[in-house]
Amino acid sequence: MHNFRKTLFNTVSKSRRKVCGKPEQIIRRMSVIDYPSDEKMLSKFQIPKGIMGQPTCHTHPHLIEPDFLTCGITQMEYRERRETLVQKLAAEVHNEHQSHIIVIPAASKQYMSDKIPYVFRQNSDFFYLTGCLEASAILVMVKPAQTSHFKSILFVHDKDEHAELWEGPRTGCHAAARLFAVDEARPIGNFPSYLSQVASSTRPSILWSPRDANREVNDLLAPVWQAGAASGDPQKALHVMRSIKSPAEKELMKETCYIGSQAINMAMAVTKPGVSEHYLTAVLDYSARASGAEHPAFPPVVAGGARATHIHYVTNNQLLNADEMVLVDSGSQRWLYNSDISRTWPVSGKFTKHQRILYELILNVQKRLIQILGEHRPALDQLFDSMCRLLGKHLQQEGILPRNIDGNDLVGKAYRLCPHHVSHYLGIDVHDTPLVRRHMPVKTDMVVTVEPGIYIRPDDTSVPPEFRGIGIRIEDDVLITDGEPLVLTASCVKEPDDVEAVVGKHSL
Repeated sequence: MHNFRKTLFNTVSKSRRKVCGKPEQIIRRMSVIDYPSDEKMLSKFQIPKGIMGQPTCHTHPHLIEPDFLTCGITQMEYRERRETLVQKLAAEVHNEHQSHIIVIPAASKQYMSDKIPYVFRQNSDFFYLTGCLEASAILVMVKPAQTSHFKSILFVHDKDEHAELWEGPRTGCHAAARLFAVDEARPIGNFPSYLSQVASSTRPSILWSPRDANREVNDLLAPVWQAGAASGDPQKALHVMRSIKSPAEKELMKETCYIGSQAINMAMAVTKPGVSEHYLTAVLDYSARASGAEHPAFPPVVAGGARATHIHYVTNNQLLNADEMVLVDSGSQRWLYNSDISRTWPVSGKFTKHQRILYELILNVQKRLIQILGEHRPALDQLFDSMCRLLGKHLQQEGILPRNIDGNDLVGKAYRLCPHHVSHYLGIDVHDTPLVRRHMPVKTDMVVTVEPGIYIRPDDTSVPPEFRGIGIRIEDDVLITDGEPLVLTASCVKEPDDVEAVVGKHSL
């Protein structure tokens, strides 16, 4: 166990050092917009020293390399994202006489009970544009009419000795402008008056804000819309941007996918008859956090036996029996980037004949779907159709589905046994960028899941009895490249012989 953890730590540490690199190299590689290269411009992108409201390269050098705002991502890249969004939104309107006011709020703290907060999770769009991890902040970008220039203003909670005594340090306005490379930082309480002032001075204007912003922010925006400003939602443009991963994001995705993969490998290694689903849940959590994840990407599924036929089973409180398989769907979150992986393995460490038939069937379907992604770049909805057809065909070949059906009847029966989609986008959110529809062909530098499954209930009399009560899902995270797809979770074992070689070989 000690050697396994040591190897895992060393590998992730090497990967992290590779991500961060030298900042000037990252800037040259990632730059989309031609900024002046003189020292005066580059000096604007410097991380201030001192205690901030989030980790920095000065306070947490073990987490962030020098001159990076967040792990692997520079101030320059966040600045370029803001620039790209402003350009995209202005291009949507085709009216140079209109000004644009773009308001992107951070997440607010949520409470599980009086004064007891949940672990804070930043709004994904806000984080993507700022790198800021503080709650209840607001990003405002103002582009006056007939100019390509825009101004970024970040509204944050200012320094407050009493509040910081209870909640920890804040960045404050003075340091926030430099830390997040915005033009100005102002106290959050000044947002309503600033918005009113800028809206009245930039007419005609479009006020862009996510429609799902919290009610408090929407209440503050309402007077501007009532005064005649047009409304727009920036989220679709943002989701299109977020769906294509930058070089830095791809490295972060590789890290979180490796961490999530090793956590599942460890869960396999400690699986034995009689252990509980809850125990494996704890192993997944511990392994991911010990390797650099902030926390799990989502509540994991750890489902033994027939419980695996409930797709979103998360109770995770039963004991595992020797004759069962266990289905695990879990992931890790590292710097807000997520992995999402599913594996299924025999509790005893040895597949039975019929378990192996179904497992290899799903594995072969999954491998073919990954090939299809590389060969045809289909839309994810088309990939789902391919899964149903492949699944139906393989089930017929094994005698699990009748041989006298074909076409839509066969697809329908396959869908009944796998009623979830086979793929979704992956990134800062687990089900990432939902406004990028799954009927659009995939593009280079997208990350998607490939997750065929089969769920045969114990009372399903349309299937031979030896296959009933079995649920199997195999899910990998795949980076679309100009060549063959890159399976980011390839280190998570899935070949049946490899699975049998790992299960039960370690104990905590």
